[in-house]
Amino acid sequence: MPAYPGFCGPDNVTQSALADGQRTVNWYIELAEAPGATAQLALYPTPGVSVVATASDAPGRGAIACDGRLFCVIGSTVYELDVVTSTLTARGTVAVDSNPATLTWNGDGGGQVFITSGDNGYIFDLDSNVFSQVRTGATSMGAHLDGYFLALDAATSTIWLSNLLDGTTWDPTQFAQRSIASDPWVSMAVLDRYLWLLGTETSEVWYDAGAYPFPFTPHPSGLVQYGCAAAFSPRVVSGALLWLGRTKDGAETVLQVQGFTPEPVSSFAVSSALGGYTTVSDARGDSYQQLGHTFYLLTLPTAGVTWAYDVTPSLQLPPPLRWAERGTWLVDESRYDAWRPLFHVYLGATHYVLDRTSGSVYTLSSSHLRDVDGRAIRRLRVPPSLYADNEWLRVWEFQLLLDVGLGAVTGQGSTPQVALRISTDGGRTYGVERWRSAGALGNYDTRVRWLRCGMGRRWTPEIVVSDPVPWRLLGATVTVEQSDAGSGGMR
Repeated sequence: MPAYPGFCGPDNVTQSALADGQRTVNWYIELAEAPGATAQLALYPTPGVSVVATASDAPGRGAIACDGRLFCVIGSTVYELDVVTSTLTARGTVAVDSNPATLTWNGDGGGQVFITSGDNGYIFDLDSNVFSQVRTGATSMGAHLDGYFLALDAATSTIWLSNLLDGTTWDPTQFAQRSIASDPWVSMAVLDRYLWLLGTETSEVWYDAGAYPFPFTPHPSGLVQYGCAAAFSPRVVSGALLWLGRTKDGAETVLQVQGFTPEPVSSFAVSSALGGYTTVSDARGDSYQQLGHTFYLLTLPTAGVTWAYDVTPSLQLPPPLRWAERGTWLVDESRYDAWRPLFHVYLGATHYVLDRTSGSVYTLSSSHLRDVDGRAIRRLRVPPSLYADNEWLRVWEFQLLLDVGLGAVTGQGSTPQVALRISTDGGRTYGVERWRSAGALGNYDTRVRWLRCGMGRRWTPEIVVSDPVPWRLLGATVTVEQSDAGSGGMR
């Protein structure tokens, strides 16, 4: 049977589903590196989570790993997680608003963690374990550069500077206010040794010039003609800064910069989706690196969606082919919500994440096969439609190419199942689910195929799996013939 064209691919639901209606949820794309590989593109399963500890407060709001220790803000409490005993110790209490908390470290020279939450600033001393409030108001978020802590007051477009290697002291004369452009600063991020100050429509890059009395000054590269649509979307990932951008003309798009000139990396389909959400200002940026892939995750809680962009340089795919969705499946509502794991940190060869709605702390791993609350990870793939000049197509056989015989020893997943739904109108409507086994443990010769798969001008399969096994999808084959409209005669 011939291969199904483009079966493994990105999420690319365009404005017209007839042009392209591909969806990829809770999988990511990997390109074969060696010639002669069985599959040039494969879909591999996104990681699951396992609970490490749960706080009495909620939700998860920010985390940092520093000096071999892990700190997180959950609700109104700053906790330290003992990764050996999996216990949480309260270290202090912070003000709370609807924004995430930010946590930064000034290194061994200062030995302090600067925490911003509820528009206030706090310092935790790593040597004495003393927690104290150091700023009241005017502290939307924090950063660290060259031994200084920086606080952004988004209400007045002002950055404030701590003393060198001392976040407990903030000289009221050490500040700078936006003057180069009129749109206000709403966010900031540190990339290499440059401070990016992101406005609503334009942005600036500042650096430590050793000036007096204020050491930071605008870089001569000039004004950046992109702003920021979501203050907590910026994230430094693999030497690049990514964020949800905008200009004076609108057009929400994901931007990536490694030098001084941002480049859009969101596909037309992703940009179209972003433009259709009623709220994007609450988007949160996150990232992690695992199994050779590095991902930028953009979680939009109000819209109920998480977009994942594979930043991996060696992937050798253009940006539009690097996008997929992540989602936590809500069984009672039969829909995906934005992925709940958020605020990733890496410590001691282990990935940790918080829960954006509860007080749990998790480890994140490809060996974990369930989502938060022990939920099933529902993985979905809709490939491009089969189409031949608007002629009728009859599909005699459809077969998946995937790792089979990987069932669990007992319980759910001991006989993993694959569900197929078929659309004959390009994905507008679908028929009933047709189930097939992917083989019990050790049954490596199992064939996952369906016969007599219907007839239509735009034939589209939808594949869904949810059993707790490592689903690896390599492609599909299909036997299809063109037929005379209405008569059933074959051509």
